[in-house]
Amino acid sequence: MPRDIRIMALAAALCLALALSGCGGGGGGARMEPTPPASGGEPTPGPRLESSNLSPIIGAEADFGPEVAEALARAARAVPNGASQSSSVENGRTADEMSVSVVRDEGGSLVYEVRDDEDRLVASVPKTPDQDIRLALFTDLIPGIEPDLSSYPHELLGVWATADEAGAFWSRSPEIPAAAFDATSPTGTATYEGDAVGLRAANGAAAKFVADVEMVADFGANTVNGRVEKFRSLAGKAIEGFSVSLGAAPFSPQGEPFGGDTTASDAGGGIPGGGKWGARWSDGKGRTMGGTFGFAADDGSVSLLGAFSAAVEPEAAPGNPDDPVSSGSP
Repeated sequence: MPRDIRIMALAAALCLALALSGCGGGGGGARMEPTPPASGGEPTPGPRLESSNLSPIIGAEADFGPEVAEALARAARAVPNGASQSSSVENGRTADEMSVSVVRDEGGSLVYEVRDDEDRLVASVPKTPDQDIRLALFTDLIPGIEPDLSSYPHELLGVWATADEAGAFWSRSPEIPAAAFDATSPTGTATYEGDAVGLRAANGAAAKFVADVEMVADFGANTVNGRVEKFRSLAGKAIEGFSVSLGAAPFSPQGEPFGGDTTASDAGGGIPGGGKWGARWSDGKGRTMGGTFGFAADDGSVSLLGAFSAAVEPEAAPGNPDDPVSSGSP
């Protein structure tokens, strides 16, 4: 139930510190949760990003300044926790795993709630008045369809920052728990394609980016690796020559998260530095995945953190390909 408004007013000065611990602090202790937003608006996807299947969620479109560069570099080198990666770590690993759920507020409107793995509320969309965390959220929902978010399956990719920390995460709603692959999982070698979004700090500035992702899984060796390339601004301006390689990592057909190391290059060749990436299967079939990745240059010239989603090309539907209306129909 919503907190008493007077209590929240007295606690406003503490909200940032408490939200920080909720976004990755591994320590215990009581935390004040943000007040759920009042009814009067629901999450809505904006126009599709340039050459992408992702849309920004209106109302969760925070801007980020160069002050996030140090936190991005720390997060880039942190081992992800599932499909969540942040600069708040314990023993080099991201302390908490972020996820997004869909709930209804007191007025019946749908709300996205971002929570950590201890089910503590970190942020809401629409934004709450006492919410100090900066959040940018993206979805694969097609703008204008307006499905019932509480039951319609969709993916959510986010980046966030506070005064001292930064992070990225991939999530799916409704969530699908990790499960062993079934008989429809791929065999041999499978290629996955998708999109990435995130934050990149370079040349004294920070900006959100979108990029293309290609992952390759070998179901004989149980390894997966990939590449993030064609980096560009949300408006479509290319970041020429820049790419990030996601090094080979072992995976289990039981569905547990997996991950490895990253390297990066630009038009001049390899960039001295490094980072981590991590992902999880998102459908219990080994056909889709989502995760995070980061890279930080040793000289501090560039740091980035992002989230991605990738899927195997769907199998061709039965029927006559020259008759799209009846193709695949009884």
